[in-house]
Amino acid sequence: MNRKKRTGVVLAVTVAVLVAAAGVTVAVLRGGGSGPAAEQKSFCWGTLKRGDVAALGTHPLPRYASDEGDLKGSTLATCQVGTGLDAHGVMKRLQFSLSVGGSPSDDVWHLADDVAGVSPFRAPLTGVPGWVNQSMAGVLLPTSCSARLHFGGAAYVRVQTLADQDKTWRDGTLQRRMADVLMTAATGLTRQLGCSSASFKAPATAPRLLEGHAPASGEACGLPGFGVPAKYTEQYATDGDFRLWSCALRAGSEEVHFTVTQDPYLLWLNGSGSDRRSAILKCGGKKTLVQTGSEDDGLARDFRTALAHKADCA
Repeated sequence: MNRKKRTGVVLAVTVAVLVAAAGVTVAVLRGGGSGPAAEQKSFCWGTLKRGDVAALGTHPLPRYASDEGDLKGSTLATCQVGTGLDAHGVMKRLQFSLSVGGSPSDDVWHLADDVAGVSPFRAPLTGVPGWVNQSMAGVLLPTSCSARLHFGGAAYVRVQTLADQDKTWRDGTLQRRMADVLMTAATGLTRQLGCSSASFKAPATAPRLLEGHAPASGEACGLPGFGVPAKYTEQYATDGDFRLWSCALRAGSEEVHFTVTQDPYLLWLNGSGSDRRSAILKCGGKKTLVQTGSEDDGLARDFRTALAHKADCA
């Protein structure tokens, strides 16, 4: 074989080896190939460890991997957790997603829709501006975090389970686990961004989802003196104080809702002050935001009157 032919053979073999090596590398990253992929130790921008992600799986997986979006982008950044990407870049055995985004809404009810999902069942987290839902939980990050991200509006973190965990875990177990993973990720993210706050910490307990009841006559939403039309046959109202309080009334597919909040961040977000559906009051000596989601001005007025008596509002 002459020198030119030998050189051609060597080059062809070299190219083949490089292509094969590249293929193996891609296969490993995609979770394929014959060899085992390296065990991932941190997940979702480094905010979660293996024990955290395993806590949201009803059955242990042989390995866990995450595929993360860009936190420096201008749209919602999402991290998916499963066993790894397949050859098409799709996460296998997807367990849950963790999203970081921003909401432009200053209406508390619709802000909660963005952060924790649309539902009358959602209940507020203790001590932080967040909520748990049937298969989702979300929390607003401290005020200064929004400037370090570029999503627009109030920055939030949301976890969503995607493997039928809600059918396996009952009696508040899923809500407790989601709240734990959510706050672990959220507090880890605040430390990374340099916007942590001493008051932003995981609640000691996770709330139970709200349950539907028929409105009590003359005491709808637990407010003495608040009567509602008979067409409203279901109500979902929070217990406790007015830090993050809400009540939804349903008549078939029709729904009206009322929110009362004394959370400092949500008060700050409501820069518009008072209008037809929103009012800043002083209730029990505390600055309080009252918002009504009803086209019935009389119903909204009756709600505010009953609230004023119950919460000593002026």
